Amino acid sequence: MMTDVVIIGGGVIGLAIAREVSKSGFEAIVIEKKDRAGDDTSSRNSGVIHAGIYYPENFLKSSLCVKGNKLLYEYALEKNILHKKYGKYIIASSQDEEIKLNNLFLQGKKNNVEIYEADRDKLLEDNPGLIFQKALFSPSSGVIDVPEFITALEGDIQYFGGLISLNTNFLGATREKEIFIIHCQSDQKFSISSKILINCSGLSSELNLSKIMGLKKNNIFKNYYAKGHYFKYSGKTPFANLIYPVSGRHSLGIHVGFDLAGGMRFGPDVEFVEKIDYSFDERTKSKFVNSISQYWPEINPDKLHPDYTGIRPKITGPNETMKDFSIQTKNQHGLDKFINLQGIESPGLTSSLAIGKYVNNLLKQDEL
Repeated sequence: MMTDVVIIGGGVIGLAIAREVSKSGFEAIVIEKKDRAGDDTSSRNSGVIHAGIYYPENFLKSSLCVKGNKLLYEYALEKNILHKKYGKYIIASSQDEEIKLNNLFLQGKKNNVEIYEADRDKLLEDNPGLIFQKALFSPSSGVIDVPEFITALEGDIQYFGGLISLNTNFLGATREKEIFIIHCQSDQKFSISSKILINCSGLSSELNLSKIMGLKKNNIFKNYYAKGHYFKYSGKTPFANLIYPVSGRHSLGIHVGFDLAGGMRFGPDVEFVEKIDYSFDERTKSKFVNSISQYWPEINPDKLHPDYTGIRPKITGPNETMKDFSIQTKNQHGLDKFINLQGIESPGLTSSLAIGKYVNNLLKQDEL
């Protein structure tokens, strides 16, 4: 089998890239080890559409998030994907947090994000019971139904002539006479020949990179697994908006989020783990109650129930500062016609359609 592009990984990033390159006329095949697309990181997050506030202006995280925010809302409307633009308040509960909040405001302005100092009366009218000193408001933040988004991407890939191969393990790849030979296994072993290879396999990216011959391994990032828990809250939802505390080093804090049926959830926390394990540790509940009560003292712990966990594929270790999305070509890893994506964590969902366009432009301009 011969094709133009093989994409390792069928999460929202791999699917968004496949959609864009197929739309541009490339023959594309996505290989995904699970029995459905988007079954790992993509389906185990908050489903939040971010504005692009938190990241340095020279980061891909900021530029692709800002572009992706607009693209994602447009796509959701075009495809009738369930979504809602809730708007988000970022709240500071101490003087130290106020300093961080002011810095976030300035960063948001540098990133050309619509962001305002919050109207206190309006905030409390719509979100009674919150305790805070100062807040910012991001009107373009919202929530999208991720499974519907994944289904729409799959439909587009097929419409534009692409192929998604589920239950397919990536065994390795070599480059011979300007062609990649990609070895796979589903029911049986088989190979695909491709002009271009793209790795965006998230949690499995470091493992899969070890199976590709000819890479400069010194430019490949180590994967860190950052696990997060989510709790759902039973009963009537008291809040009208997404509520985020000032962020920590490795996450945006244990925040108020929603499902699209109107149910409220809290999360995630962050715990660096050694292996991929989605089991739920109910002992984290006390940590959640303590964190949430800092800004919502009326929380009833009896209404907080385990929901799900997710794991982010970070390239930033526990004691390191934030790294940008890594989208590498031969200039970094030394292998022609190979694109390597790593560290596509938050705001990866929001950025996904913009990342698809970014990678497609690399292909069209032959910058590989």
